Amino acid sequence: MEWLQTLLDSSTTPALTAFLLGLLTAISPCPLATNIAAIGFISKDIENRRRIFRNGLLYTLGRIVSYTVLGVVLILVLREGSSLFGIQKFIGKYGELILGPALV
Repeated sequence: MEWLQTLLDSSTTPALTAFLLGLLTAISPCPLATNIAAIGFISKDIENRRRIFRNGLLYTLGRIVSYTVLGVVLILVLREGSSLFGIQKFIGKYGELILGPALV
């Protein structure tokens, strides 16, 4: 994982940087455990392989859309000149209230 971090530090291409950040996020402990739990839940109906494959694709698409929307919102907010401290303060105060309905 160290070599990914050094590659990320030396990268100047935005697409490569985004890919490497996504890769580092995907293999970090919390999302990795979430992915394993989701795969276990999705694959409980072993008789119907098409349903398992379709549900896995839908899960993956949901994660892609969620992270993309979050990234776009953060880019738009940061381009307006907002400071990270203000965003951190807002998420710290209202994050728990917003997170549940947003993920559903």
